[in-house]
Amino acid sequence: MINDVKQAIVNKLLELYPTYTIYDEDIPQNFRTPSFLVTVIEQNYGKRLANKYNSTVSFDVAYFSNKGKNKIKSDCQAVQVNLLRAFDLMGGFRAQSLQATIVDNVLH
Repeated sequence: MINDVKQAIVNKLLELYPTYTIYDEDIPQNFRTPSFLVTVIEQNYGKRLANKYNSTVSFDVAYFSNKGKNKIKSDCQAVQVNLLRAFDLMGGFRAQSLQATIVDNVLH
């Protein structure tokens, strides 16, 4: 299931930014920008009544800008707005508790 959710995230990123590179779990030493890195942060899994289960998976989608030093923050903020608006439904999955922060010129 985690791979299905991750693929839905990648598909949504490709829909929004088709020319950007998307990395999975790790970035190479000489990675290209602009790019995204999709990593699994944590998973909570619990049993409910009558053979029902509840699972929550947290992901970090990091954005690495290719803009100059003076324009990185504004580029990250523009991408942040687009991602927060677009990541409501991805395939059959619903995103909840979306948060964004910019740390060291990288949007998370």
